[in-house]
Amino acid sequence: MARTKERRKIVHEPSTHEIFRCLCGMPAYSKTLLENKPGKSFTDFLRWLIEVNFYNDEEGKITIKKLAAGFKTDTAKATRWINEIYQEIFELNYDKPELFQGDGIKVTLYMKSYDNHCSFDTTIPVVPREFETLRFPFVHGKVGIDYFWVKKVEHEIGDNSYTVTIWLEGGFLNKYREFALDKALFQGWIGFMEIYEKHSFELDEEIKKIYRN
Repeated sequence: MARTKERRKIVHEPSTHEIFRCLCGMPAYSKTLLENKPGKSFTDFLRWLIEVNFYNDEEGKITIKKLAAGFKTDTAKATRWINEIYQEIFELNYDKPELFQGDGIKVTLYMKSYDNHCSFDTTIPVVPREFETLRFPFVHGKVGIDYFWVKKVEHEIGDNSYTVTIWLEGGFLNKYREFALDKALFQGWIGFMEIYEKHSFELDEEIKKIYRN
């Protein structure tokens, strides 16, 4: 039996500066982390970042070297701490999502772009509909993109509970492409496993070949 060719993975590897920009855009998340996970190796550094407002009031690019100098440490430690802070926020969100939820509708966002994915619990004023777009710059370091379109929305009603889960795909939506893919799946021209075994651009080529013939 022929072996299935392993799909080439496209994984985003963020720079430390990119992650720092994610933290700059949502300082409230860092404050939540500082309040709920004290005593970390990065605690003093994070408290200082919050005090200087992540240098958001300064113009121009803020380098990691400048951050390290401002806190009087070396760049290696600053780099490690920034990455740890970012990861710890996602872990805290997973363990205690209520800390990131306020007024509005509680939602779980599942975001995907190529082989990069993450989830985040938050609240929003209204639930976006299928095919609408949503921007979330904070997750750029995780998935390599910050704009998404709504692929699916699931509502679940439980005993004294109501939850909404939203699946988001990175990039710009092409409705015609989605309809063409659904038709190809329905007709059996493309198998469901191909969706998982191929990247979206590879599926696009398959769909184009089908409709050209």
